[in-house]
Parts: sequence; structure tokens; C-alpha cells
Amino acid sequence: MDAKRLCAKDLMQRDVKTVSEATPVAAAAKLMRDGGVSSLVVERCDESDAFGILTRKDIVEALTGFEFLETPRTVAEIMTKPAMTVSPNLSIYFCLQMMRMVGVRRLPVVDGEVLVGVLSNTDVFERAVADLR
Repeated sequence: MDAKRLCAKDLMQRDVKTVSEATPVAAAAKLMRDGGVSSLVVERCDESDAFGILTRKDIVEALTGFEFLETPRTVAEIMTKPAMTVSPNLSIYFCLQMMRMVGVRRLPVVDGEVLVGVLSNTDVFERAVADLR
């Protein structure tokens, strides 16, 4: 397959782990560990809401901050919202440009209003390495 023609849908992970904003941080961390993932998409509260994202880095930074007495209790307290999302048909080139410009490593992939996957820089890198073989 020609790398220049790849789109988000070609490389995204389709088995997306999600949590609600009310999920306890400890439960979210356990879900990440048990699921072997480093991020969770935070579900929308309703149709007018945006998706969020919670990463392992968010949890580590929250728990190692200087406010030790103010440990975050829920995902809502430390997630990034709104998450930068992309269309399944957006080219990988533009996805990587967005990641670089915004400073993120993962992009939820949304078809209309429906979450269909997550694209990470690792997904792209692993494909690039596979194509070099």
C-alpha cells in the first residue's frame, strides 16, 4: 500500500477503551493497565459535548504534582477536553502534522458523531517500520 495514500482509518486502533468523566482515576489507571493501553477516550456527556482523552502521562503528572493533598479523584479533573479529533478519511500526513503542531500523540477518530478508533504516533511508526522491511 502506498504510504502517501494512507488515511487514519487504515492505521487506527478500532478497539477503543473509553471511560466517563465520573470514573475514578484509580479505576481508569487499572483499565489502562489491564487493557494494555496508554490512553482512554472520555465519552461525551451528550450529543452537544466533545470527546476528551486521558493519558498515562496525565495520571502521572497529576499524582506527582506538588499538590499532594489534592489528589485527583475523577477523570474529569485531569483529562484533556476537548480532544483533537480527526475524520477516518484524513490522510496520515495531515494527522501527523496535527499531532506535531498541537503536541499530542493520539487522535480519536470520529465518523460524524461516532467514535470509530484512535490513531497514535506509534500506529504510524510501526507501519512505517513494517514498510521498510
